[in-house]
This record gives sequence, structure tokens and C-alpha cells, in this order.
Amino acid sequence: MKITDQMSDRAYAVAKAVYRGTKDKASAIEELSTGAGMNPGSATDYVNNLRRMLSGEVYHRTLNFHATSYFLKNIRSDFGVDALGSALSALKKHLDYYDSLGHGRQVKLRKLLEEHLAFMQSDPIHPEEVGSDESLIEGAKKQVTVNAFERNVMARRQCIARYGYRCRVCAFDFEKAYGKIGRKFIHVHHLFELSTIGTEYTINPVRDLRPVCPNCHAMLHKRKPAYTIEELQGYLTKR
Repeated sequence: MKITDQMSDRAYAVAKAVYRGTKDKASAIEELSTGAGMNPGSATDYVNNLRRMLSGEVYHRTLNFHATSYFLKNIRSDFGVDALGSALSALKKHLDYYDSLGHGRQVKLRKLLEEHLAFMQSDPIHPEEVGSDESLIEGAKKQVTVNAFERNVMARRQCIARYGYRCRVCAFDFEKAYGKIGRKFIHVHHLFELSTIGTEYTINPVRDLRPVCPNCHAMLHKRKPAYTIEELQGYLTKR
């Protein structure tokens, strides 16, 4: 049975309700079967795949290109960049699993993964916890790969584990200001600009990174080389 775009979009909405606990899995599968025309097996796969994507787990049943693209776009919108990072890890694991079966490469899905990873390189996400004494390698001029992406997001998480989610320039706290939608939201600023580096270097997330709000992040980069955090704080103090 062909899974239409409309079925995929409906399946995402239903799977999201299951993940959030507002709908039980059995009724979700029934809804997709009777209301959207999906067979129960496909409905089950779509519900399970969203959960696995959000947890960064490998999934074995392939989503078609539209469904994968739609899921990724809405995961970022509904759950944030942290969840998108998990979903990209799950997609990478799925594609590696598919390749291992010898059925050929999912070229369009590989390209989709690379496009999202390129975006995430410019705005890294919250990664899994790493040891506080671990060094991480990053570089500005390199091919975007999953390994580079994983190093980048680990650096972000380690920085936030040390400094928290409050802006180091203006002390703005998104969760305090916006409630639950602001929880765990912050940018991370490189004190030593990546754009000035032509080769790989060893980054210490505690020494070299700081959490800042988007406004202060933009102001830091109003000048090249960027303002220091102390310089920008001085402008705030003067006002």
C-alpha cells in the first residue's frame, strides 16, 4: 500500500499525541487505520518511529522521503532543536542499518540528512552528557559529517552543564521569562571565532564557550573580531 503525503502528515499528528500521552497507542493505530486509510502495520511503524526519532534510537522500518522530511520539520517546530538533533542521529542510524542490508543507498534521505546537519552545524543543539575533562575537536573549514556534528553538540552540552541557560552577558533566563516554552533554550558563543580557524583545533567547552541569548549573540558579532563578553556588558552598564 502506498503511503500518501496526507497519510504521513496525519500519522505525525497522531504519533505526536501518543508521545505526549494524550492518546493511547491502540486508539492511535485504529484512527490511522480507519480514518486515514493506513494498514495497521504501517500505522504502528509511524507511531513507533516518531518515538524512536525523539529518543535518538535506530528505527528499522523506513519512512518515505516526504514523511521523513515532514517529521524532521515538525519535530524541530514542536519539540525544539534538541529533539531535532536526536531525530537526525536516529535517521543516521537507520540509514546505516539500511545500507547494511545491501539493498542500496537511500540517496535522497542521505542528502536530506546532510542538509539538516549543515543547518545544525551553524546552530548546534543540546547533546548527550560527556565527561567534564574531555576535549572536543572542531573546525570551521571541513566537510559536514555526523562525527563533526556530534563533537559540536557535545561541546554545547558540556558548556551548558557548566554555565547553565542564563545569558552570560545580560543574565536573561528564557524559562523564567517564557515559562515551559523557554525551557533549555540558549545560544552558545565561541569566544575564539570558528571563522578565523583554517584547521582543526582542540576546544575546551568550559574555557572556550559561553551561553548567551540570541540578542547578545548578535551584538557580540556586530564587530569583527567579535566583542568580548566583558565589552558588551560594559555597553549594558553604561545604559
